[in-house]
Amino acid sequence: MSRYIEINGVVELPDDVDHDQYWNEFIDFLESKGYYFGGGSQEIDEEGNVIG
Repeated sequence: MSRYIEINGVVELPDDVDHDQYWNEFIDFLESKGYYFGGGSQEIDEEGNVIG
């Protein structure tokens, strides 16, 4: 039987790391552990407004 964890939070990245790079590294990390992720992500500004 599987266990599920919901993630809700914000990740602060350095200026030289873009959203795509972070996302790819995050998914690679999960998959390297045999985990699966269903969901998405979006870039926000400091006030929490969606960018793009």
